[in-house]
Amino acid sequence: MRILFVICALLLLVAGALTYWTQPEKQSEVPVIYWVIDPAPARPEQIDLFHKWLMDKGHGTTFEIRSMEELEKFRQLKWSENIREAIVAGNPAGGKIFDPATTAADLPMTVVAPPVEMRLDSASNDLYKKLVQGVSGVAGDVIECYNGGQQMQFLASGGMLADVTESAKTYGFTPDQTFPALVPSLFYEGKQYAFPRNVAQTMYWVNLEVFRKYNQPPPPSRWTLETFEERGRAYVEAANRGESRRQWFFADRPMKTELRRSLGLSMFNETMTVCTLDDPRSAQVLALIHKWTYEDHILPSAADRASFETEGGWGGQSFQLFRSGRYALFASGRWALMLFRKFGAMELAVVEPPHGILPNTVLSGGQGTVYAASQHRTFAELFLAYMADEPYNMQIVRSGDALPPNPIYTRTEEYLRPPDYPNEWGTHEMWSTSAETIALTQSLSPYVLPVTVMRHDRDAEDEVMNNRLTPEEATRRLAAYVNEEIARNIRESARLRAKYEEDAAFQKQIDEARAAGRKVPAAWIKNPFHHRWYASQGWLEDTESTDAP
Repeated sequence: MRILFVICALLLLVAGALTYWTQPEKQSEVPVIYWVIDPAPARPEQIDLFHKWLMDKGHGTTFEIRSMEELEKFRQLKWSENIREAIVAGNPAGGKIFDPATTAADLPMTVVAPPVEMRLDSASNDLYKKLVQGVSGVAGDVIECYNGGQQMQFLASGGMLADVTESAKTYGFTPDQTFPALVPSLFYEGKQYAFPRNVAQTMYWVNLEVFRKYNQPPPPSRWTLETFEERGRAYVEAANRGESRRQWFFADRPMKTELRRSLGLSMFNETMTVCTLDDPRSAQVLALIHKWTYEDHILPSAADRASFETEGGWGGQSFQLFRSGRYALFASGRWALMLFRKFGAMELAVVEPPHGILPNTVLSGGQGTVYAASQHRTFAELFLAYMADEPYNMQIVRSGDALPPNPIYTRTEEYLRPPDYPNEWGTHEMWSTSAETIALTQSLSPYVLPVTVMRHDRDAEDEVMNNRLTPEEATRRLAAYVNEEIARNIRESARLRAKYEEDAAFQKQIDEARAAGRKVPAAWIKNPFHHRWYASQGWLEDTESTDAP
């Protein structure tokens, strides 16, 4: 038994040693940092550009090589293949650095190497894994967050993310380097925790070929709810004429948040203290979606979508349904180009979501954040600076992966008229112009988790679409659920309760001012939607008072 115990102990010791010495960090001459994100095809190029960017910006490690012996020692260092490629690409000596044919005549040479190697960690991109690894102290250094600040606020509230406010000033990824409408989503409790990886919004892609096929006029770039409905009914009537069942639809889905906002309604009040989705305008939106689906047949029902799924092949894929004309309009972002380009030269246009009073889009996208316990925090912060700079932004421009984080790169000729895709000319302006003129970021209350609100919101729509509740009943229940959650959260947190009471006092002053017909200081309003809405209605004071009510 004792011998068996000793053998097991030795095996464990060997296994532990092997595990330690085969860690990626032990196979590279430089520290390794990890980027937790999806494994999109663009990632290798983005990482390669980061390595070169570090050297170009003076963050590299310099080696003075004066003899063949020094060159051989340099070559024998534990450079990973990625770093070797970066060294060759980023130095005037190029391939001579690792070329066996290099002689003493090529010396001396100065070689700059990246100070860190970034690697992809797509296996940890699930939110649950991020939480578990973050609590365990082993999360990736740069963590991708989604949903326009929702994930970032959730992780920041738990202490997982680093406050990068001062680092942003030092390294140049301050909020003024991105779209103004997106800025609120970079902050949590007054501190910056993120910088955009890309900037996304949803509008309707238009398949111009199918409009011509059915002799229908293409939609205008800006249109009202009434025009959307009128054009949609005419289109589906023409497209489905003679069919045994409806197979052709005007649009793949509605845009619920944009519809509400277009009528002057947000999920929350001005200070984010109360859910306002029991407002009649919320019921109006659900009733309209129901009508467009089951009466006008502009939008596919759940049964229609299920029938597409059972047809096999391309039938279950929304992008292919748009390409084939099953959907004349497709709600997506500029990032859809990465798939459209695989189809060949489609004849495309882009139009805004239909609106009631206020044209708007919802600005979101992926965000880069820094793990608070990162062992290489400086390099992780430099990666956020890289995302604000030209090499990264132009890679986003070329790939079509939504909008580049920095709007100055949407004014380049390569963005507006990509030479390889003339069929896209005229569409790119729509994305950048709307992001700078009508876009708003999401309204995220600090008093309730966004995922909770989204779940109740989705449930309310399902109840209406399945005829189990009226729109009025569903929206009243939705608001009640969210407000109960807010009440529970502030009961359980003294810190949150103090903040809530402060915001509630501002809300009381706002309500009193509006009831008396007075304007409101912009600084009192925490909800980014209400800033825009109040400005459009002429309800904001010219000066931004910060005095507490």
